[in-house]
Amino acid sequence: MAHTFYSDSHQRRLWRVFPDVFQYRGLLFDLVWKDLRVRYRNAMMGLLWAVLQPLLLTLVLTFVFTYIIPLRISETGDGRVLDRAPFFLCGLIPWQFFSASLGVATTSLLANRDLVKKVYFPRELIPIAAELNCLVNFVIGFALLLIVRVALGGALGAALLWTPFIFLIQFVLQVGLGLLLSCAEVHFRDTHYIVEIALVFAFYMTPVIYHLDAVSSRLGSTSFLFRLYLANPVAGLVAAYREAIFYNQSPDLGLLLWPALTAAVLLVFGGAVFRRHAPVLADYI
Repeated sequence: MAHTFYSDSHQRRLWRVFPDVFQYRGLLFDLVWKDLRVRYRNAMMGLLWAVLQPLLLTLVLTFVFTYIIPLRISETGDGRVLDRAPFFLCGLIPWQFFSASLGVATTSLLANRDLVKKVYFPRELIPIAAELNCLVNFVIGFALLLIVRVALGGALGAALLWTPFIFLIQFVLQVGLGLLLSCAEVHFRDTHYIVEIALVFAFYMTPVIYHLDAVSSRLGSTSFLFRLYLANPVAGLVAAYREAIFYNQSPDLGLLLWPALTAAVLLVFGGAVFRRHAPVLADYI
């Protein structure tokens, strides 16, 4: 009976990533399901925490930016108070998906070191499973966002159809970064600390709790600083989510072009780096 064992040449082939992941899709599902059970096994409210976390944070932000530091969320006026909760959720839900995914993907190989050392399978499955695990919370949070938007009197228009495309760009971006950072963490154990600090900085450099127009009006839409701000691909993605869901407008394609290009480059580059080091990951872990 033929068995597949470790193969250095096979592991280094970039073009084999998608066929290998598809071939081992059953293991991918098992890894996602295992992580979900471990995460919520001893939690009394289980997946309900995926709803409570963004909801409670939204309530705090709504109170602060309504009564303490009034935030203008509309170019034609201050907007209704009831608009503030969905406004913040439009930024918080995709941002939490991005930050949580990078956090768990970065440390995923080390967290599964026993599996990496003992069993043959495409190592990409581990960081990808970590990303998919966070996808569950994103889906729940996104459903919450739509419910809150409608419940508070908002309207959902045809622009909502843009969200799957925006999500696809975001997910590809996260997978590329996850592959790159998880491999870096194996060789440089300070990587996850750097990621944590970078995410704190990136939170304020992304229009999560404010709108993008506020940045362009202060810096100037054609200024170097504003272009530097938009070099953060997540900024364009969050702004696009808000345009499609909150403002019921088709997102500016200029906001999506750079994130899409960045996502494609990072997926190829991250996959190439990961495949190059995959044969020796067990030695460094």
